[in-house]
Amino acid sequence: MILKNARIVLEDGVQEGSLCIENGKIAWISGCNDGDGIDLGGMYLAPGFVDQHNHGCPECWFEHEPARAARWHLWEGTTSLLCSLSRHVKKYYSYEQAYENIRAAMGPDSPIRGVHMEGPYLDQDFGVCGKNEYPIIREEYRRWMDLGKGLIKQWTFDPTREGAEEFAKDVQKQGIPLSVCYSRASPELLAQYLDFGLRIGDHIFDATSAPDQKCRGVREPGSDEFVLVEDKMIAELTVDSLQMHVRPYNLKLAYKCKGPDGIALITDCCAGGDPMGGDVNIVDGALYGSQLTLSKAVRNTREQLGLGICELIRMASTTPAKTIGLYGERGSIHPGKVADLVVLDDELHVKGVILGGKIIRKEF
Repeated sequence: MILKNARIVLEDGVQEGSLCIENGKIAWISGCNDGDGIDLGGMYLAPGFVDQHNHGCPECWFEHEPARAARWHLWEGTTSLLCSLSRHVKKYYSYEQAYENIRAAMGPDSPIRGVHMEGPYLDQDFGVCGKNEYPIIREEYRRWMDLGKGLIKQWTFDPTREGAEEFAKDVQKQGIPLSVCYSRASPELLAQYLDFGLRIGDHIFDATSAPDQKCRGVREPGSDEFVLVEDKMIAELTVDSLQMHVRPYNLKLAYKCKGPDGIALITDCCAGGDPMGGDVNIVDGALYGSQLTLSKAVRNTREQLGLGICELIRMASTTPAKTIGLYGERGSIHPGKVADLVVLDDELHVKGVILGGKIIRKEF
């Protein structure tokens, strides 16, 4: 299959021309538009979006109906995602059953690439799924590791918890990157965990905190500041249209500090709330994730920061693919990589989706 007359979004710029797909992979890229092929009419051809933090869709959670939730995001261009399992899965369901359901939904026609464990070892005072204390129990998390072997691609925890260092070392042995959120950890403590694979700041500026004030009137730095300053850390950002997860100045600050190679756009999509006329998710008056797709998050980010297509795609595809270990096959357009692609018009609305070389959505 040849796609021609496209503006192909590469990591270092946009190339006008054609792209060939053979056996589910990108065979070649050319500046020529002659010959047969599917004419994209000058639309953008970009790598499919990669969402490393996503709990489901507005109608269902990944732990219950992973195939249904994945299809909802795939239609809007997310060709790779992690199913995020929060603390409420432990309280109301089970991680073991969630793993079983998610594995059954994976395959060549699915964008599901694994699981993100968002907890349960977090500060109980933060987040709407808090209010429950979960001590770190080695036998417990090692059982989850065994059952989720090869499936768990990211694990969020609170480094201030008793047993956190042993936990982090065990997670690192499995090659799983650690992320921080829902924590009062100081930058000094967080820096110690860089050696144990800490690399991600979960949805910074949202459900994050800092140590108690040492002196009244002085602002203490916490995980957000650490993520912004430390070059090894990737900052997750949930950019909704109502600017509730990330305020405009915080978004500008994050981009100024991290740039497109240090930011992973995420949806933190959740089920069952009120979008408030936008793409947030409100439950009982509290912010409870979003109802975003990554395509909408990309458009929101362009509107709020005025960025070009290459920078946006790096944050929505390339950087997250690198962060969760998918970059060898996905996250950018390059010969030999899997043909996971999205077709976008000038307003960055999705007009086509290709998964593993197979056309899923075609409006061109």
